[in-house]
Amino acid sequence: MDGNSAVAIERWQTFIRSIGYPSHYQKGKSDNSNRVYDAYFKKFQHWCSSLSVSSMPASVSTVAVYLSSLVQKSVSESVLSTNFYSIKWHHDISLCANPCDSKILHLLMEGGKRILSKPINKKEPITPEILKKIVEKYGQDANKNNLSHVRICSMFLLGFSGFLRFSELSKLKVKNISFHELHMSVHIEGSKTDVYRRGNNVLIARTSKDTCPVYWLKLYLDLAGISKRPEDFIFRSIRYFKSSDSYKLCSCNRPISYTRARELLRDALASVGLDTKCFGLHSLRSGGATSAAENNVSDRLLKLHGRWKSDLSRDNYIKDSTSNQLSVTKKLNI
Repeated sequence: MDGNSAVAIERWQTFIRSIGYPSHYQKGKSDNSNRVYDAYFKKFQHWCSSLSVSSMPASVSTVAVYLSSLVQKSVSESVLSTNFYSIKWHHDISLCANPCDSKILHLLMEGGKRILSKPINKKEPITPEILKKIVEKYGQDANKNNLSHVRICSMFLLGFSGFLRFSELSKLKVKNISFHELHMSVHIEGSKTDVYRRGNNVLIARTSKDTCPVYWLKLYLDLAGISKRPEDFIFRSIRYFKSSDSYKLCSCNRPISYTRARELLRDALASVGLDTKCFGLHSLRSGGATSAAENNVSDRLLKLHGRWKSDLSRDNYIKDSTSNQLSVTKKLNI
């Protein structure tokens, strides 16, 4: 590239930045994606700096050596992919020639994924029978004034019945819940697949069973004293007051952390005699989807209720029972 061309490109990049192009472009990704890409690209910049090579724009050979070094370190497949796409993303928004468009790098990525790929160890789905045991343990009449126990029942039943991701469950506020005669409506303001934040309403029916999610959530909101406080996060930290021998919500209005919610689930599962290593918070979502599929809920309603964008995403959450899997060969007439 001659000097005049380089100057022209630099002027064009300066003009584009002056009208807010990078910030507008970054909105094409979620805030979390931008944070992750920034963090990984800084690591790439540091690596380039240590070798006195350019990181922006980077050459194909520089990126190839960097990615190869990650494969040699046996990083996970997802870490390798995130590194690649962070470099690609930052070159895209900087209007530089993008080394990640090279076919050589795409071949390197395919090879790296094959080397690093490992069998997926999926967590088991939580079943209605497991939830019944938890409710029998924590939801006895004597415990219905215990906010800590009622929180366990309401949080897990809501996550299961609404096919909720933890990010959706933890961010629910009182204003997102509306109770009706036969059901309640749960408004999901933003989710992983709702990139334009249009929101989704999940309808959950009242049941006549001890595991009715509507009953338990209503009891929890009343017991916590937040049913009239629309901006309060529903599930958050709880404190024990020895003087009154009772639990109350912490005054700090912050959603419960992933770590704490996972601890509550593990403790509850252990208390009913289950191996906690087999389950995770996502087991609530996959459990609800699996139970619905086994009871012949239509694919369309499953996809709508779980807010899945594709059939493949939905099917990854459903674990077919042994009897359903055996039904294939039984119908082959052999």
